[in-house]
Amino acid sequence: MLAGTASAETRIAIPEGSFEGTADLPVIISGITAATGVSFELSYDKDIVRIESITASSEIPGSNVVPRIDNDAGYAKVAVTNTEGISAAEPASLAVIRLTRVGPGEGTVAIREPRWSDTQFVANNFDIVLGGNIVSLETVTPAEIAASSSSSGGSSSSSSASIATPTSERTATPAVTATVPRTTTTTVLPVSSNDTAETPPAASQGVTTEGTQPPVTPKAAPGFCMATVFTAGLSGIALLLYRRS
Repeated sequence: MLAGTASAETRIAIPEGSFEGTADLPVIISGITAATGVSFELSYDKDIVRIESITASSEIPGSNVVPRIDNDAGYAKVAVTNTEGISAAEPASLAVIRLTRVGPGEGTVAIREPRWSDTQFVANNFDIVLGGNIVSLETVTPAEIAASSSSSGGSSSSSSASIATPTSERTATPAVTATVPRTTTTTVLPVSSNDTAETPPAASQGVTTEGTQPPVTPKAAPGFCMATVFTAGLSGIALLLYRRS
């Protein structure tokens, strides 16, 4: 039987994440080989999140998780055992914490008193302990959400809850608004050759000016009046000659 050993430094951590509704956060360990068990406590902001469940991760087969959760106190105690041995030379998910957001803002999920035991059931402290932070979605960029969605297939649990989006430092870019001036079109009515077209005053931006024209008085054609008088005279002379004859 292999005795539980530690390679390099041992580490236990909960990553920082952001989510709304319900999501899963993994408890990640590394640096141990053939450990018989891992135990730790969780302390979290009860006004920000509540723990729905803590289950074994499929990345380390054969593990059994025994959680004790007190959401009223914001506290949980977890024991993980495995008869086949818990080995994680490289970072691997030991357990999955299902969280539901119950309030706005940011919070923490701290790891307290983490220990791992070897085959002689001797308890050992982890060298590095890193708690997690719950970050508001307002500070997460769409690129980070897309990156999380494409890489969320690593660890799994028997749940349909989403994976909390990992966050990083970012700089907000101010939005730029451009204003486009309105274009005004002025229509001028046609006039006859004997009339003078008046040019309307130039319109200011954003104001529409209607073209105005003085009334045009129709003029009689000179040829029309002379032809009428000449025709009437000929008719009168012909009538006079007819009566004399």
